[in-house]
Amino acid sequence: MGRTAEIRCLLILLGFNLCLNLVQAAFANVGVKYQVTLNVFSGRENPEWEVDETNSMYQQLSWAVNSERPTDIDERHMGYQGFVVRATNAHGQTAWKTVGRYTSRRIESILLKSCPSSVGLSPQLVNHVNAAILGQLPQTPQPKTVSKAHVTYNNEEDTISVSIRQHFLVRRKRQAQMCATRFAPENWNYASVQRRNNCYNYATNMQTNTFAQPGRASGRRYTQTTPQDVYAASLRDGLTPLSIPDAGRECLIALVIWPGEDYHYLRLDNDGTWSQKSGRTRARNTDDSGFTITDPRMADTGPYTVFAGFLGVGPNANIR
Repeated sequence: MGRTAEIRCLLILLGFNLCLNLVQAAFANVGVKYQVTLNVFSGRENPEWEVDETNSMYQQLSWAVNSERPTDIDERHMGYQGFVVRATNAHGQTAWKTVGRYTSRRIESILLKSCPSSVGLSPQLVNHVNAAILGQLPQTPQPKTVSKAHVTYNNEEDTISVSIRQHFLVRRKRQAQMCATRFAPENWNYASVQRRNNCYNYATNMQTNTFAQPGRASGRRYTQTTPQDVYAASLRDGLTPLSIPDAGRECLIALVIWPGEDYHYLRLDNDGTWSQKSGRTRARNTDDSGFTITDPRMADTGPYTVFAGFLGVGPNANIR
């Protein structure tokens, strides 16, 4: 009986492997379309595009994706973090593969080149991704331009003007009152919450599962990724403008901008340090250099080099 059981088990395993190989062969070669997602933004939705047989990069992409093992998305840095590729074949079967930042120059370059012009990646964004793929991004934190917000309201709409000046800050102790929020990544770093909530959700401590956007709740979203537009949109969502890092009884958050590309929020926690969540990645309490964040104006936030200002999150805040 023991020998019979072994043979039966072996036949089952052989059959499973044969079916698996047949499925993989069919999946790899029959009407496969690839959906490519470029993981690069914190606040905005990441760029996505489809690659089928009409794309000049299809054969190279198909070969590269199927010949290499997956690598992890880089969640330690802002800006470019890698690609997610979803393949769907003619039978409706799907498979996923991640290609992390600076793990395979060849595959990463092929994936980037497969992006149609209709997606509208800016030259600045393409240059940033290319530099990251080649390992040519700056190795030291980039100095921030600090914005000071002067807010003026009228009866019909709130307007905001932001004056920009170069200001290099000396690191100093936290000035703000500590907020009630605590760094609890276990509340954010599981699939259903992590992928549906971005930096805006995390900073305001509101899990809407809508990948919240500044101004959406008020019906007037930001139209440009500038300090003026995103800061004003935050105010329309009921956040409080602040000229200094002290929100009183409200929770304190900070806004930084990747000029022309994206925005990112950080929040102050009850231990006096700051934490953040970039896009669909995990919440963390360190900056891009791996340091604890004691002042968001001094923190390494990668390409987000404009500090747009502080904001308070109180009972009137409503995001969506």
